[in-house]
Amino acid sequence: MSKKKIIFIITIVFIVLFFGITIFIFDKAVNTPKYQNKISSVITNKFFYLPDIVKSSVMILSGRRSFSNLFNDYNIKFLPETQYINLNFERKKIDYKKLNRNSFYIDVYKENLIITRKNNEFYNIKLSELEKEDKKIKLTKYKINEAFNTKRFIFDSLILNDSIYVTTRTKYNDCEKFEIYSAKIEKKFDFKIFKSFDECITIGTGTSRIEAFKFNDKDGLLVTTHDADNDQPGVKPQNDDSIFGKILFIDIKTKEFEIFSKGHRNAQGLFVKDDIVLSTEHGPRGGDEINKIEFKKNYGWPIVSYGKSYKKKIKYLKSHKDNGFEEPLYAFVPSIGISQLIILPDKFNSEWQTSALVTSLNGRTIYRVKFEDKTFNKIIYIEEIYIGERIRDIKYVDKLNFIVVALERTGDIGILKNY
Repeated sequence: MSKKKIIFIITIVFIVLFFGITIFIFDKAVNTPKYQNKISSVITNKFFYLPDIVKSSVMILSGRRSFSNLFNDYNIKFLPETQYINLNFERKKIDYKKLNRNSFYIDVYKENLIITRKNNEFYNIKLSELEKEDKKIKLTKYKINEAFNTKRFIFDSLILNDSIYVTTRTKYNDCEKFEIYSAKIEKKFDFKIFKSFDECITIGTGTSRIEAFKFNDKDGLLVTTHDADNDQPGVKPQNDDSIFGKILFIDIKTKEFEIFSKGHRNAQGLFVKDDIVLSTEHGPRGGDEINKIEFKKNYGWPIVSYGKSYKKKIKYLKSHKDNGFEEPLYAFVPSIGISQLIILPDKFNSEWQTSALVTSLNGRTIYRVKFEDKTFNKIIYIEEIYIGERIRDIKYVDKLNFIVVALERTGDIGILKNY
């Protein structure tokens, strides 16, 4: 046998083994419930650095419905094209230490973006940096007070007036508590407790969204809490003595709180526009939801869901309405790994009136949700716009009339502009 034939055979064997191992790892990773049998995040993260042709080949060969059409879906628009308008998608690189998963949140403050990383780091980026042609943007890091500078996770951030508010958890002896901290926006953030809840956390907390909201003539905050662990749903979302599985309203002056809505599994997005409150929520296996949140309404978890359990034979009722609960405005089946959302202002583009943008993690897509009118009671259609990365957060920058997204795999900023 010639040397060339031997090299050719060895190459083919290597390719088959590579694809076989990759398919096995990836197939198991994406179909294994979180918190139960985790596959190394390092492997899956490195996978997404491969060229698209390699990724798509692996996904198609895997035969999994969730991946077999990811890079070549019929009727899914790939930027910069959408059905009605053309968008320009720019990527800006942020020079900080990258992690396996680069979760961060975006806030607009005067002439700046404030970046809040989940690992408790805070950065400032001038808006003028986003207008430059340079792919790499300059940023400065905020110092934070030592008492807050411990190994903690940040679940969301909010700029209100001249202060930044963050949701987090803190361990006290044998009890972890859900807390909100605030600090004046200065060169150094001196975080102090704004609100600490007495109830101990008994389940992992991944996201807790926070938004400013005026309710009954009181200025306050809306905060989401969750109570879901895949196939181990708790009873707290239906228990009025618990803060978990709820959306809470907190009076910003008195710091007293009340349950605004309940029956939530894992709210990943929250947006407020005047008296309109929209939320997105992870279902179990399927059933990610877009909800319009109204005071004292019950959204049904863990009794009803359009998803189903992963492995255990847990049966969720399907119809929310027939069982006395609020129906979602829309449920994604299968799930998209739904995350944050915004309602777009009319001035962004005349073709996109009464629209919301909903981001996704596993779907790596932005969904333009067209509503019937400004009551946001009825969805007419949903347009899929493929980005190619997990998107953790999204903000509209009024001054520049463009949209900024937090790209979680690379830790970059994405910018969507009208052509």
